[in-house]
Amino acid sequence: MKVEEQYVEPASKLMSDYINSRPAIRQYFSYDPQMQSFGERLKKLQNHSVNRRKVAGIVRDYMRHNGLSKAAELNLESFEKGAPVVVTGQQAGLLTGPLYTVHKAISVIILAKQASERLQTKVVPVFWIAGEDHDLAEISHLFREVNGRVDKLNIPHAEYGKNSASSATLNKPKIASFLEEYFRSLPETEHSKEIHGLAFSLLERSLSFTDFFASLLHYFFQEEGLLYIDAADAEFRKYESPYFAEMIERAEEIADTVANAEESLMKDGYAAVIGAEKTAANLFITVKGERLLLERQGTDFVVNNGAAIRYTKSQLLEIAEKNPELLSNNVVTRPLMQEMVFPVLAFVGGPGEIAYWAALKGAFELFGMELPVIMPRLSLTLVNRQTQRLLDKYNLDFSAVVNSRQIMGMRNELMESIREQEAEALIDGLQRQIEEAYEEIQQQFSSISKGLLPLAEKNLQLHIKQLNFLKNKLEDEVVLQNSVEFGHYAAIENELLPNGGFQERVYSPFIYMNQYGTGLVKDLLALPLQYDKNHKIIGL
Repeated sequence: MKVEEQYVEPASKLMSDYINSRPAIRQYFSYDPQMQSFGERLKKLQNHSVNRRKVAGIVRDYMRHNGLSKAAELNLESFEKGAPVVVTGQQAGLLTGPLYTVHKAISVIILAKQASERLQTKVVPVFWIAGEDHDLAEISHLFREVNGRVDKLNIPHAEYGKNSASSATLNKPKIASFLEEYFRSLPETEHSKEIHGLAFSLLERSLSFTDFFASLLHYFFQEEGLLYIDAADAEFRKYESPYFAEMIERAEEIADTVANAEESLMKDGYAAVIGAEKTAANLFITVKGERLLLERQGTDFVVNNGAAIRYTKSQLLEIAEKNPELLSNNVVTRPLMQEMVFPVLAFVGGPGEIAYWAALKGAFELFGMELPVIMPRLSLTLVNRQTQRLLDKYNLDFSAVVNSRQIMGMRNELMESIREQEAEALIDGLQRQIEEAYEEIQQQFSSISKGLLPLAEKNLQLHIKQLNFLKNKLEDEVVLQNSVEFGHYAAIENELLPNGGFQERVYSPFIYMNQYGTGLVKDLLALPLQYDKNHKIIGL
């Protein structure tokens, strides 16, 4: 493996301003996104009220299902003795979901190591699995390349209803059938059998989406001692009980503060990604296995799904005390809960998450807290040997494809050079003659009966449709005769810009493990990756 770096301008104004420390966005955060902020943040964590022994015990018990590595146990011991944490999180996607999930875990591991060296004190990496999330459509799919195009392979998820990723019991035969189709679509390599066996062995011992996801986190990062916890874990929920009570008591203040922050962000030219409402409760409740969003009506809390489900504040506080496993957070209260549970030195997030956090500073202050250092995750693109050969062949590099988008221009230039202009001109000329002839026909028809005009117009459109069909077929044949070059362009874009975006937002790591081997993640962790705003291009 080799590493190159390129700065890629973020798609959003907020993210661009944030990573470049522009003053307009700085007021919405407590710290600049750089390691120089860690020393000051560490001092603020000295009085954090975390019950370290209790939290460590909950994490330890949760991780035991996959086997607790020596490195993880050492990190738990360090946490118990006072170590702060660097946290990231993600939904429980199939086969980890897109590559950026793995990149997040790599980011917190690298950042924790570098922070430990800088601060001369142990810093522990933690992965917060959003197992309470019930948007299963967002996690039950995989992308692969089929016949030169990026294809989305969906698994039916309606049978799980509004169950969360942690409470939905996997339909293993259906998931297995889905994964078989996925693996069949990958090219056969020397690694195919091994990665197939890995996926199916972990699926076999998993009960839920979250179990399957956690087992992969363990497989990839056990030697690094990455700690992970399911937000929906029952014991974890019990520990959070008093924090849920605080959020219920201050629900109106939280909603007002976040809504006002988003109004301010919009005035400053940024998008309001949460869409905060002043009637929001910013909590979910599970009723008969379904996770439902709560809103406020006066002093009551209601479920806004047409069902007659209503709670007084006292009733909801009683649930928080006696049955906290029924409650869960949304994008507003999850960061608050994370800060209440862990002494967070830094949070590592992607562009969407950082946009959420921009609206939360005031909400943190309501609870006497401040935002941790918010660090953008490392952004990586993997370039296999076949793609690198194509880049070399056409004298391209990552920047030319991703920053300058040169493939589109090259494709258009090639198309223009191979067009059958004489044949196209004949078709265009014929269309003009037909249209002129139909003008005369319509004039004649008009003198006979206005009712005939729509018939003439429809007849004309049928002729034009057939001529366009002929023109398209001509173009298809020309493209077919030059299919190798067009195929090369498509292969480059499908690898580096699938669906017009970064590879890490689309493909699963298993595609690259199929090419490279199961040591892919371990070898990525061994690279000398600098934690900065540059995009990392990794040659496999």
